[in-house]
Amino acid sequence: MKLQTQTDWLEIIDLFDIDRNFVQLGASQFFASHPLPIRKAIEEQAKILDQSPVLYTMEQEMNKMQACREEAAKYFGVDNPDHIAITDSTTMGLGTIYTALNLKPGQEVLTTEHDHYSQHESIRNACRRTGASSRRFEMYKDLSTVSKEEIVESVQREISDQTRVLGITWVHSSSGLKVPVPEITQAIAKINETRMEENKILVLVDGVHGFGIELETFPELGCDFFITSGHKWLYGPRGTGFVSATHEAWQQVNPVIPSYTDTMELIIEEEDRPIYMDGKQMTPGGFHTLEYRWALADAFRFINWIGKERIYERVHDLNRMCKEGLSSMPHVTLHTPMDDALSAGIISFEVDGYSTPDVIKALTEKKVVATASPYKTSWSRFTPGIINTELEIETALSAVWSLKK
Repeated sequence: MKLQTQTDWLEIIDLFDIDRNFVQLGASQFFASHPLPIRKAIEEQAKILDQSPVLYTMEQEMNKMQACREEAAKYFGVDNPDHIAITDSTTMGLGTIYTALNLKPGQEVLTTEHDHYSQHESIRNACRRTGASSRRFEMYKDLSTVSKEEIVESVQREISDQTRVLGITWVHSSSGLKVPVPEITQAIAKINETRMEENKILVLVDGVHGFGIELETFPELGCDFFITSGHKWLYGPRGTGFVSATHEAWQQVNPVIPSYTDTMELIIEEEDRPIYMDGKQMTPGGFHTLEYRWALADAFRFINWIGKERIYERVHDLNRMCKEGLSSMPHVTLHTPMDDALSAGIISFEVDGYSTPDVIKALTEKKVVATASPYKTSWSRFTPGIINTELEIETALSAVWSLKK
């Protein structure tokens, strides 16, 4: 596909082979439909692997994995591609990093009540293994009045002398709230100025629902570890993800699964290991679905072809349109903040007289696909993305309006 500087959104939408008999307002944040360039990249790699799996894998594994790191680093502003570990998902990234952290008794992992099961469970397992403790807190009192200042102040208030890791989520998949990560990391940096190196707080961010939409780079976010997948808002190959970390943060972990990189060759031949830890050594080894993993580089090229700023504006415009429509309905309670500074691509809402499963079912019958947030308190969600049109938003809003009792 020839890259262009300006492309009509309908042309981009046509690259997705998604069922247009439904208004697909759940796919962007769930499990991506592959656009044409990604489908072609996967097919091409799979064909060559089928023809000569041994020769092709031996020749290409290092080069293609490094190409993925390089494209991810370029997109996300990471200064060294080797600071990126390739994974299969956000959950794999969270589990790998929390398990790898050199925690010890007397230290604490602090997180929030709003984070996903994958983060909570990764923390629980890590603390069980190491003897460290964990604690959760509420970031805000009321979503209708939440502010950046309240969130940052709540984080600062909950930090204790024992806090070694702060685990947070960029965009909450429960409510759609976008957390002010740069402001939080700046506050943590000030706290760290008074701490010894071994007790400095590491900030770990589950960034999956901001990545591919928002504009901030890794340095601008200011966290120590950033974990995401490639198969949500990036619309990349299913079963892909990565971890980005600073050089200093990588020195705080030990590998969980042996890597299949040039480090492997070094160890086999010289029985030695690199002096410093990095993302290549933290990339879980073994054989994966290589045609998918190698196509991750093409996903970054696809997003860069469209334009990072254009995607941000498009997603926020569609979401604003949808939120304004929902908030105008007397039978709907909108839980996601209207402000772009506090939201991204997830919209959570309730419909009077309906349970969340009933809303999802009723909308599906009206050919509108929504999702339910996987939390104890579960709300219905719309997730307008670059695969959607304004007309589809209007159709979805009409379907919600028809649920008025």
